[in-house]
Amino acid sequence: MAGMLRRRRTETGASAVELALVMPLFVLLLFGIIAFGIVFAQKLALGNATRQAARFGVVADRTCADISQQVKDAATGTIAMDTSTIGVTIKRGATAATATSACASSTSTTKPCAGSSPNDSLFVTTSFNAKLMIPLATQINNFPISGEGVFRCEFS
Repeated sequence: MAGMLRRRRTETGASAVELALVMPLFVLLLFGIIAFGIVFAQKLALGNATRQAARFGVVADRTCADISQQVKDAATGTIAMDTSTIGVTIKRGATAATATSACASSTSTTKPCAGSSPNDSLFVTTSFNAKLMIPLATQINNFPISGEGVFRCEFS
């Protein structure tokens, strides 16, 4: 019995040492999952906002500025996303390969679907530089994410 007591005393701190060794890895993994979840949520929100803006843009009398603002309005409230830094590109054409820029800038008053042919579509592409930050490990400031929305021009 004395040998058993002596053996128990020598192992009393073993679980604390094991926890001290494993806990940093567990915390790093946990924060990594949270950080990637935030970027994934931003990617989904940006894609949804882009499709919504493309659908909004094909209706009569919508300007490039209206479409760009629609993207930013739809993405507002997304965790850790500064909507003022979202880049918006608006093109019109029959296919993505042949589409040409429909707007000189995202603040233009040009109506991208005005005068379009029956096969023309509106292509709205967005880009955003997310920040991937994993505490105690790394921070990537320019983690590019993008979204695309394509709808056929309804009115010309």
